[in-house]
Amino acid sequence: MKKSSLLYIAPLMLGAMALGACDDNFEQPPMVTPESALKAYKNMTIEELKTLYWQSDRNYVSTVGVTEEGEHIIIGGRVSSSDASGNIFKSVIIQDETGALTVAINAYDLYQSYQYGQMVYIDVTDLKIGGYNSLMQLGGEGEYNGAPSMTFMDEDVAKAHIEVDGLANPALVDTTTVAIPDVMAAKASTEGLIKWQSRLVRIDGVSFEDAGQQFAPTANANRYVKDADGNRINIRCSSYADFKNNTIPGGTGSVVGILSYYGTDWQMLMIDSSSLIGFDPTDDPDTPVTPDDPVTPDEPTEGAIPDGAGTEASPYSVAQVVAMGANITAQADKYVKGYIIGYVPGKVLSEASFSVPATAATNILLSNAPGVTDPAKCIPVQLPAGDVRNDLNLMDNPGNLGKIVTLKGSLEKYFGTAGMKSTSWCSIEGGGSTPDTPAGDGSQIAAQAFKNDGQGAWTISDVTLPEGLTYVWKHSTSYGMVATAYANNTNHAADSWLISPVFDLTGVTNPYFTFRHAMNFFASLDAAKSEATVAVRVEGGDWKVLAFNLPSSLGWAFIDSGEISIADYAGKKVQIGFHYTSTAAKAGTWEVDNFVLYGTK
Repeated sequence: MKKSSLLYIAPLMLGAMALGACDDNFEQPPMVTPESALKAYKNMTIEELKTLYWQSDRNYVSTVGVTEEGEHIIIGGRVSSSDASGNIFKSVIIQDETGALTVAINAYDLYQSYQYGQMVYIDVTDLKIGGYNSLMQLGGEGEYNGAPSMTFMDEDVAKAHIEVDGLANPALVDTTTVAIPDVMAAKASTEGLIKWQSRLVRIDGVSFEDAGQQFAPTANANRYVKDADGNRINIRCSSYADFKNNTIPGGTGSVVGILSYYGTDWQMLMIDSSSLIGFDPTDDPDTPVTPDDPVTPDEPTEGAIPDGAGTEASPYSVAQVVAMGANITAQADKYVKGYIIGYVPGKVLSEASFSVPATAATNILLSNAPGVTDPAKCIPVQLPAGDVRNDLNLMDNPGNLGKIVTLKGSLEKYFGTAGMKSTSWCSIEGGGSTPDTPAGDGSQIAAQAFKNDGQGAWTISDVTLPEGLTYVWKHSTSYGMVATAYANNTNHAADSWLISPVFDLTGVTNPYFTFRHAMNFFASLDAAKSEATVAVRVEGGDWKVLAFNLPSSLGWAFIDSGEISIADYAGKKVQIGFHYTSTAAKAGTWEVDNFVLYGTK
């Protein structure tokens, strides 16, 4: 296979002093224009490749195979990034008319080999592709918490698979102008993530929340911009960037950058300082912000909640709870008042999200004043199943973002810091709830928040496990329990159950349960109805299939199952089963979370 790179041939100093004169018109060999042998064999778009190997887990690794005809898969795209400023790390981003893709390479100064605006063709067969904390990329195989995750490919591997073609032409790089709400809405679907991840975009009419500060003087920093309606997006800045000490400008302007992704949210990566257009560098706060100033944009005083005594009449402020620190001594039945500012989508507080739509319903974050975006200045609040969760969670109630709430619960360590657990009561801007009251009649008997708490005591029973697969049901920290028999670019016929522990309903009347779920990639909704079912049985008995709510269309949006009655099983010992099947023609994906069993004792 032909390999080529951009070569500059230095002028040959061919000349001599002769006859007392000199000739400065030396001939220079022409610049060599690289040509890619792969160009003629391009057979797949970036969007097609990403769709082919997309999985719902945050971290996973797949090996790119060949086409149905047995040919290597070749993609092409124009380089839309540069690591010259240091804000983009060991990565080259390419994009075509359908999408963009991050290529992670274990090398520095990649901008010299893969120039901004230059065409690149890649033989992706045998390369690794997958997720690095939800960002899809080409790269190498690494590990995260003992599970496979993407990392950088060796530079030699990159050189063996990647070819440049032609000279750089920055004018041909396509920058798409987008609005923040549209970008945020794209998070709700796989199609949206595939389309926008790694794309070079421009967002107009925004202002920096941290105007007057430096971008990232001592550590990587999240610098948010917002539009006229208050919609926000993170501008991620590296402490290795050559503009790290620059002052964040005031005024309103445009930001250009790579639309990267981390955890459950977007983070734009500026290519260099010229990524800021139209801002007024002189429009800074009247009093420059310094590290010693008592007030910063992340510590506003306007609207701050006053300190209190921890009672209903005088609740603690969030600032008081934050000051208790990670070594907080548990305090039951305490009241706290604060602003609902965000939530934690996974298990790490540093991945907190301060925007909606939300992807988790089991917790919220409170701040002492509006506009806070530093997780260290917030407290996480656990939302047990019931009215408190129903009333407060941002997944079902995105309008709660920014509202003031008073809560009752146990102040204790949560997400590794001071927080509230066992939250039993809330009053949100005049509304309220009572302890332990579910949506219908009855009290909570059992619950399993799969995404946050894992598989628990539920068991998996594989009736038909396809050859070459090691599982059908699998726990995901992003989506709960996930069932699919689509693997290695192939649909498989499978039959597998996710079965609850035995629930003792002795003395319980009117039992029912609820859960949340999402369905995608089934042949149709009718197919999903028969291939993703829920059933109940007396311990050791036969299964009875139950009815529950289905989505209006296939996709990744979670919906409520509705209240599923098992009143006929009152007084008995029962099990609940989630039953997934598939065919060799089509294998869908079913995601299940937040199971709760209720009843009256």
